[in-house]
Amino acid sequence: MKNIAKFLSIIAFVCVGSLTSCDTDAIGTLYEGNNDSPSLSFPSSQLIFEVVAEDNGVVKVPVYRGNTQGVDSAKVSIDEETIAGGIFSLVSDIVRFDDGQATSYAELTFGSIDKLGATDKYNVVMTIADSASISVTGVQEVSLTVQRKLTWENIGNGVYYSQFFGESWEQPVEKAKEGNLYRLPDCCYTGYPFIFTLSEDGQELIGWDPQPMGYVNATYGMVYYYPNAMTREGNTLSFDMLGLVVYNGKLATLYSGFVETLELPE
Repeated sequence: MKNIAKFLSIIAFVCVGSLTSCDTDAIGTLYEGNNDSPSLSFPSSQLIFEVVAEDNGVVKVPVYRGNTQGVDSAKVSIDEETIAGGIFSLVSDIVRFDDGQATSYAELTFGSIDKLGATDKYNVVMTIADSASISVTGVQEVSLTVQRKLTWENIGNGVYYSQFFGESWEQPVEKAKEGNLYRLPDCCYTGYPFIFTLSEDGQELIGWDPQPMGYVNATYGMVYYYPNAMTREGNTLSFDMLGLVVYNGKLATLYSGFVETLELPE
């Protein structure tokens, strides 16, 4: 029942170690650099991007070059699973450096921000093709996490009618500045919001990922809400809801045949 008790710019941590000593016997393995190598590297083995509409569907992944003499280029690739997913692709598989340029960018495109789910996190593995071009301490492969950055604004209080619980309550409603995305904070249980996306005209449900709703079934654990369909009359949204649980490692339907209704603020 209703429970009432109630980064991002790129995060990349780069460690550059330096070792100096007058006693050569105290130094371990000495790595001799290749003057002909561009000494390439990603800034870190993991990068996180929060994207907004102003990014115009492009994620810019930094590629560093230690040897900045002359014009150069590097070939990059992304993993086959990402390619098969059909959302992300490379603008070009060639990263180019001008003479004296230490940092260039591999550009990953996803087209429109609306292609990305409201709560989804997308993992992409990007690799610099030529291992001989990597600096001695360089990072040849980076794991990218891409997600939407959403700015929520409270648009007032609506009313939530739960057939599942047989109750109704006043419900704060938030809308993202970045699109027609809505969030119901602490809806059925504190700490469990519902996030969903409506079409531009607000008449159709575009997205509602299975989301934990806070109720824990004694046998199967956490229940996830996922709507079969949605209808709209005026400001009232009616969700033909399913209650899912994890069974044998997959989501399976435990509850069905009930409707959850949201009356949006005027």
